[in-house]
This record gives sequence, structure tokens and C-alpha cells, in this order.
Amino acid sequence: MICSSLHRPLCTLLLGIGLLASSCQQGEQRSTRLQIATTIAPAAQVITEIADSLVAVTTLLPQGNNPENYEPTPQAIQALASSAAYFYMGDLGFERRWVERIHTMQPALQLVRLDQDLVGPAHHHSDSSTHLHDPHYWTSVRGLQSMGKSIYSSLCRIDTTHRVQYDAGYQRFTQRLEHVEQTIKEQLSHIPSRAFVIYHPSLSEFAEEHGLKQLVIEQDGKEPTPQHIQALIEEAKKLRVRVVFIQQEFDSKLIESIAKELGARMVVINPLGGDWEEQLLLITRALSDTTSSIPTR
Repeated sequence: MICSSLHRPLCTLLLGIGLLASSCQQGEQRSTRLQIATTIAPAAQVITEIADSLVAVTTLLPQGNNPENYEPTPQAIQALASSAAYFYMGDLGFERRWVERIHTMQPALQLVRLDQDLVGPAHHHSDSSTHLHDPHYWTSVRGLQSMGKSIYSSLCRIDTTHRVQYDAGYQRFTQRLEHVEQTIKEQLSHIPSRAFVIYHPSLSEFAEEHGLKQLVIEQDGKEPTPQHIQALIEEAKKLRVRVVFIQQEFDSKLIESIAKELGARMVVINPLGGDWEEQLLLITRALSDTTSSIPTR
């Protein structure tokens, strides 16, 4: 059967159900480790940091894919079928479309929403909906703290046998996070500009946490108008912006031209990448770098 774009979600669902049935016959071959699925690599990293070798983690979103329009593969559905729980971020585009379907397909699968206790900067989408916080909350220390706490408490609830090990892993994670937070604060204490330009608003939590101004090129999830770009450039020049960020999954041509107009550096970031510490420190170094050119007014 060839799936048209109209029926692709249904086809994926049916394929997933078929794979679910076949996976039940392979139960004896599975690892004895607790099987957990999650949406993105940063969450998988935190789960692994806390649980260490007690848990086998599957990441649904492949590197380089946009979570707003991603559709899970049959292999991803099969991974969910093998999992005890699905730890999802809460408000990514893929999740808004698929969490209910996943629950319908696998009612026994425990669904753990990782942003339940988080309140931060509001975030707007092109569908006119407003969310209580930026869905990219893992790009801030506060967001990582909240996510880590949710992961820790959920692991302890799902797997009570290994609570002592989860306690130790959670302590290591929080200590590492405290060290990173201190490093960020020190490096951002005397930065040349407290504003930056970014294509997609993925650093709202980071900006609020450190008293920075995020100037967003994208307009409600859509391509910006020429008027918006011109107004943004004028404001960025007034604020002496030195850095323009872009996520690696977006086209860089427009960003390159804006960076050139501002005399600023373009820095590619990967918030969906696995190493949350590496990304936070990359962003911090870019903002604190005093060797970058100073835009003229």
C-alpha cells in the first residue's frame, strides 16, 4: 500500500500496530534494563545521567529534524511499544499531534510530561495559540532543573527497586548543573551587549534567566516580512548586537545577510543536540566573546 500525504499518519499508526504485535513475540530477547522513550536528545541525556546503565533510552526525533513537522517512523512506534514509559517535553509540535494517538495505540504505556511544574516566558505559535512557557525550556538552567526533577521522580515511581541509584544520579546531575550555572553567570557578567538576534525563538528561557533581550527573525513561525527584518536590524544596531544565532535545521541564507548588515558573527547552535552543557556554554561563549566586531550605529 502506498501512503498518500493525506493518509500518512494513519498508515504510520497501522504500521506501528503491526510492529507492536510482532514486538510482543520478542519479549524474551529484550534487555533487562528499564526501557524509556523520549522525544529529543537533551532529555535522553538527562535521563541517562540520572539513571546511568539502569535504563535504555530511545530518542524519537532524529538529529537535524524539525520537531514542528516531524512524523514518527514505524521504527519509532516499535520503540514505544517496547518502552515502559514515554517522557515527552510537553509542547513541541510533534507531541501536540501525536501524544493522544500514542496513548490510544498503547494505553498501558506511561506518559510523563516533563514541563508540568515549569512556568516561564510565554510563547506564541502561528496557529495563534499561546503557551505558558517557551517549549524550548531545556535551553536554560531553570528548565533543566525542572526537567531533571520530573525525570528523577518519575523513575523512582516507575522503578522503586533502584531508588538509591536514582538518588545518586540525580545528585550528580544537579551538581553538574550548578557548576554550569555558575560558569554562565560569571561569563555573562560583563558582556559587551545584552541582546542577540536569533532566527527561531528557542532561547527565550535563557534570555529571561540572564537578563538578555532576544530579537527574533521568524514571525509567529513564518518567514519574516521585509518590514519586520528592517525594524529588527534597526533595533539590533541600537543595541549593538554582536551575535546572530541560528539552529542547524534552518536555512542560513537570510541569517547570513542580517549578520553581515549588523557586522555581527553568525553562530550555529543545536538545541536539539544531545549535550545540553556543550550547547549552553557555546551560547555563553558567543555572547561573552569580546573579540567579535562592534556594530556601527
